[in-house]
Amino acid sequence: MVFGSPKQRNLAPGMTREEGLAHAEEVFRAALPKLADRGVRLCLEPLTPNETNFLNTCAEAQELIDRIDHPNLCLHQDVKAMKLAESQPIPELIAQYAGRVGHFHANDTNLLGPGMGETDFVPIFAALKRAKYAGWVSVEVFDYSPGCERIARESFEAMQLACARASA
Repeated sequence: MVFGSPKQRNLAPGMTREEGLAHAEEVFRAALPKLADRGVRLCLEPLTPNETNFLNTCAEAQELIDRIDHPNLCLHQDVKAMKLAESQPIPELIAQYAGRVGHFHANDTNLLGPGMGETDFVPIFAALKRAKYAGWVSVEVFDYSPGCERIARESFEAMQLACARASA
């Protein structure tokens, strides 16, 4: 299960980052035993500052994950968010957090799927392969104007091609 929820997780006016971390820690600590009983992993998704003012980078999400230290809490990486909010290249972030990622979103800054924007997914899929990432890679789009079938077909084809080129 992915915890994205951009506006719902904003820090309240006047709340410090540390207070927000303490509140989030309290909530997740209370929920995680029940999630674990049901075999559910919770993946924290860093989002851009345009979407939320809390947990904007992999490092910030990982800080909270480390504070809680529960095996059912892990990192979620999102190509669009990493490209817009991080200073490091995406392949470096994949390598840095290898083994800590529970889900991965393949998307582009134009709010469409892989192959429909400017992002080169070959180095991204090569980094996932080097990191031995074995989890799900899902396409996340926000602009459905090209149509769902076209988005699905082109995204799938682009990811297959990127995977093949990453393995060559």
